[in-house]
Amino acid sequence: MAQVQTASQPTWEVVLKRNSIERLKQEKFPLDIVHELPSLIARGYEAIPEEDIVRLNWWGLTHDKPKVGTFMVRIKVPGGRITPAQLVGVGEIARRYGRNYGELTTRQGIQLHWVRLEQLPEVLSAVQATGLTTVGGEGDTVRNVTSCPVAGVDREELFDVRPVVQAVAQFFYGHRDYSNLPRKHKYTISACPAQCNAPEIHDVALVGVVKEGRPGFAVRVGGGLSATDRGTRRWTDGFVRTAGRSGGDRLAGAAPG
Repeated sequence: MAQVQTASQPTWEVVLKRNSIERLKQEKFPLDIVHELPSLIARGYEAIPEEDIVRLNWWGLTHDKPKVGTFMVRIKVPGGRITPAQLVGVGEIARRYGRNYGELTTRQGIQLHWVRLEQLPEVLSAVQATGLTTVGGEGDTVRNVTSCPVAGVDREELFDVRPVVQAVAQFFYGHRDYSNLPRKHKYTISACPAQCNAPEIHDVALVGVVKEGRPGFAVRVGGGLSATDRGTRRWTDGFVRTAGRSGGDRLAGAAPG
């Protein structure tokens, strides 16, 4: 019988040689770049190594396109749910630093443009003061957690997932153990019967179900968007319960399907 040869796993030496992103993460943990902002500002935009520009991605900061010396700032809004006070705060930031302009993203976040390098510390502080964050807006992190835009008010939803969305977002955002993933991870959580949040195109999707009278989630994994269809190919066997019987105040753990 012919022997089947399997490819050996690459060593870290090979990975770091071939993959510039893994190499820059290994050399300096990307989240720590925020502490270097004063020195980067002192050096000036054109003197900043491209590796450090990439590390700024982990704080939701990236080159404007074309590269003209200003930055796009991506603000994470879990589930797209924002309070009036937060919206006013973001609007003021856009007015002061972003030419009074902002974009709503397809993943329920907000993007500002034309922010100058020396303004970044003030902008990050102002975003934090609203109760929102840019941390993990880009980079190999858990990105903004999305949901049904009418979660909590849709009369047809199985239960209100908003507390779960907030809890998951608070757990992952800025968590160092989940800020050095092989690639970005996109999560979505909803109990919307129409599945308007497109769970099939997410890396991890919690889909609201009621099993034996208990609210919880079925789990889909492996979805994504690219040049070829990468919709999730399978459901997992688990059932993730919520802590309450009437709604999703938090996750209680996984149970066999």
